[in-house]
Amino acid sequence: MALVCRSTGSRRKKGRQGRSANILYELKTNTNPDAIEESELSGVTPVESPNDLQITGCVRRSGLLNDGLVQSCAAYFYSRMLGTVPILHPDKFQEQVDRMDECPHAYCLVVAFCAFVLTQTGYLSCHQGTAPDMGRLLLDEAMAARRHLDPFSAPIRLGITIAFLLYGCHIGCGNQRQAYYFLREATTFYTADMLDQSADEDEPCFSGKLFWLLLISERAHAIRRRRPVTLQITSTSPTLDTSPIDPFSLGFSHLVDLYRPFDESFLAIWNGSQPICTRESLVHLEEHLQRSVPADLDLPDILLADLRVSQQWLRTMIWQLATTAGFLSSTPTHPSLDFRYPLQIARDLSLATWKLSRESMETHGVGLIEKIFEVACTLTDVMACLSSTGLRSSGFEMGPQDYLKHLCSLVHSLHGGRKRFLPLLMAKVEHTLPAMVMPISRHLGLEDLGSFDEGEKKGFDAVGDVERDLNWAEMSRIGDMTPDIYDTSLL
Repeated sequence: MALVCRSTGSRRKKGRQGRSANILYELKTNTNPDAIEESELSGVTPVESPNDLQITGCVRRSGLLNDGLVQSCAAYFYSRMLGTVPILHPDKFQEQVDRMDECPHAYCLVVAFCAFVLTQTGYLSCHQGTAPDMGRLLLDEAMAARRHLDPFSAPIRLGITIAFLLYGCHIGCGNQRQAYYFLREATTFYTADMLDQSADEDEPCFSGKLFWLLLISERAHAIRRRRPVTLQITSTSPTLDTSPIDPFSLGFSHLVDLYRPFDESFLAIWNGSQPICTRESLVHLEEHLQRSVPADLDLPDILLADLRVSQQWLRTMIWQLATTAGFLSSTPTHPSLDFRYPLQIARDLSLATWKLSRESMETHGVGLIEKIFEVACTLTDVMACLSSTGLRSSGFEMGPQDYLKHLCSLVHSLHGGRKRFLPLLMAKVEHTLPAMVMPISRHLGLEDLGSFDEGEKKGFDAVGDVERDLNWAEMSRIGDMTPDIYDTSLL
């Protein structure tokens, strides 16, 4: 039997028609002045364009950002951070400051910049008069301004800078998911090949450093959180200025060298998506880290602080991977494959940080503290497997207990570590090495909670809640990553 089509009517139009079709109506009114007058008489309001929303949609919070704070943040950042975060040339930043009253993008960038300095660095330690919550208030303001921006209506370099600054702010506040979002936004803009090269004709070196800054940040975040990466080093990657005349450029080049081999192939192994690597490849990585930051490297403390701590943290990560692969031995072919190798890493980190000023370490904010925290957690796991004789110092030699006390004291004394990381570290020690709780507490002057203010006591009380979310059996396995810190009650 043949089927007969019964649809004899004309094809019906779908969707809104007439003036209810807002986009079409807006286009018509924009090209026809008479239609604008007609729309006013009929009561139909045309849809605002994205550019209109940028100007009228965001209500700036009065009294939050003043010129004194902006200049103070800029002075702190550009005198300390250009060797690790070369995100924006000072002259370019001043141009944005001059335009912030009339340009929404410039306003968002300046607010995000100040929020970055307050949340990600040791600025508050040097400026005791600044309110502790000012960084969060500035971040909220920057996020509000960002929601009303069209990132494609301004130079892509500006959008990348804003996204990176917001990434750093959220890292500083412990908002890991939001931080990852903005880091991916920054790298996506870059890999989309939309970077306006003409924007940096006056300072081409900053355009090249932007790529390496994003690459370092992405790889460090990928190792911490087991995330994928997008940026790769190729023959067309920008070259770096390694002139010994400029210590900031020289320090940044050493930082780049540290992260060069931690590419997509390594991270695929690290994340478990590819078969495990060989012993030789891990030994090669360890030797590369030793060469990248030699023991006799002569740089200012601020640059050495980030380099030394990052070096020991990456050595710890390689050792964890060797543990997972089953490469450790009591008679290893290379020292880095020894079960007790974290003791050597902790010794090197302790010796390096003993020589550095507290201010130089605080400059790098919570990122540096988290690396120290992870090295200390791995050290604690290894110490739990050793006899009590092997833990103590002998003669004039420092022992593992001394290293652990020193790392705990760093976490305790550095700004941002006492509330967020110290409760977790002490809980880790109590679970893994209960006999060390009292010696460490006495070393830190924490025999009881009397020396803490109410906010810090709440932080220690909150450890019980955090413990329910941590898999202590997994944490105590040598080579496993330390837990992500999402609990905002500890901030």
